[in-house]
Amino acid sequence: MYDNNKRRYFYDDGTEFKPVLVPTPDLCVTCTHNNRPDQEVLCNLTRADGQDEEIFICFAYEPMSANIDKETVLRDLCERAGLEYPEHSVEMDGGDSDSVPF
Repeated sequence: MYDNNKRRYFYDDGTEFKPVLVPTPDLCVTCTHNNRPDQEVLCNLTRADGQDEEIFICFAYEPMSANIDKETVLRDLCERAGLEYPEHSVEMDGGDSDSVPF
């Protein structure tokens, strides 16, 4: 829903979810998707889903700098969270060459 051109989110029970109250994880600060209008809903929902986790991991992460190795960052986060890094990937956006581990 929209209110004065702002997106509004609602939980299944009808209460409003306010994305501005969800902190932006450090990982998001270096991501190309951060603050992109076409990624806003996905990013807000992903942040909300991971806000209670000790370590935030987003496999849609795309670093802003070529100096940041995406796989190394995600492997490190998985290791710190006690998770196994997924070796499989899926193609996103209808077959673009970019792939995201799942």
